[in-house]
Amino acid sequence: MTAFFFYGTLLDHDVMALVIGRRLPPSAFVPANLKGHVRRRAKGVSYPILVRDPGGGVEGVVVGGLTRRDVERLSAYEGPRYRIAPLKVTIGGKLKTVSVFEPKEASFQPVDGAWNLALWQGRYKRPFVARLRRAFQAHSVRL
Repeated sequence: MTAFFFYGTLLDHDVMALVIGRRLPPSAFVPANLKGHVRRRAKGVSYPILVRDPGGGVEGVVVGGLTRRDVERLSAYEGPRYRIAPLKVTIGGKLKTVSVFEPKEASFQPVDGAWNLALWQGRYKRPFVARLRRAFQAHSVRL
């Protein structure tokens, strides 16, 4: 079982359920902070990326208890432009090392402006989920 820090579209419980093929209870999403990074919108897409910034911090969640199958599905969702990196996050005042899907920085161009989950959900979630369903079906991933 593996724990991951999530900071973007996978904060959305519906997106997470679609990607891993099962719904997690709300209690599985534990608030956490990743220091030394900022969350930025990526050019040309609706989702964010992490960018290293020594003075930054990113609010997100840690989800533990992910199975090998979950991680395989998450890796398929994130794609080859990301690597799994061990990073330290703060959970309840304590540092813990977890896995993070970290963008390969040369693969993305960050743009100015923060990324906001509620704004993304209102503006982009519906078409994003429709594309995600089609992509998983095209790659024979069972949802």
